[in-house]
Amino acid sequence: MITGYGHFAQLAESLQWDETAIDLTADAEAFPQLDQDEYDQVLGLLAGFCIGETSVATHLTSFNAAASSDDMMAEVFTAQARDEARHARFFDRVVREVCGVPGTNMTERVDALRDRVSPDLVELFEERLPAIAASVAEDHENLTAAVGLYHMILEGVVLTAGQHALLQTLKGLSVKMPGVVKGMELVLRDERWHIGFGSRIIQSADVVDDQMEELLTQGTKAASAWGDLIAQDDIAHVEHLHQRRLKSVGIKFW
Repeated sequence: MITGYGHFAQLAESLQWDETAIDLTADAEAFPQLDQDEYDQVLGLLAGFCIGETSVATHLTSFNAAASSDDMMAEVFTAQARDEARHARFFDRVVREVCGVPGTNMTERVDALRDRVSPDLVELFEERLPAIAASVAEDHENLTAAVGLYHMILEGVVLTAGQHALLQTLKGLSVKMPGVVKGMELVLRDERWHIGFGSRIIQSADVVDDQMEELLTQGTKAASAWGDLIAQDDIAHVEHLHQRRLKSVGIKFW
């Protein structure tokens, strides 16, 4: 069995950052200057992250409890949950301070943004993820399937596609939004080790071939969850990354 979760705990500790320390002053000045297409693109992508990260921060605790038999794995899940809560706070801060999205709390702002993303993306984070988290809470044997959905598909495909699309969009704007770019790069750095951690869990598990085939099918479909907010080339890129990750953990799909 492949071990070594301690590496991820050390990595998580070394990569901590403070979302409140990022200066969003220039971003708040730039955002009202965007043309309509830029405005819709940026706010749509940010809406997806607000929805996704808020849901993840809420439901990842079930994964931690399911890993209680492995102290180091549980510690890494705790570190990841800390990251995800920080990501949710960062994106909420951006839509509040930069975009002026109304609401007295994070939940109200998520509600205000939900119409900006596709029903498929909402379904993944607000139906599929809570359902798999509930199944893990009831039966810890479901942890590997939950990691497959969350780490390999939601993080490895959906959020990765959105992260690259948002960075590419921000860097091509008519005005500069350096604070959001910096925060997005830090989020992407966190997500890389999260996906590596999930891949290690799957690689260490005894998972049958039909489950792996389902992971591949779900990943390919999930790549399109952003709808028109990301380009077809970006979808193809994350689908390729997904296939490479599955192959790296021993999943044969050809």
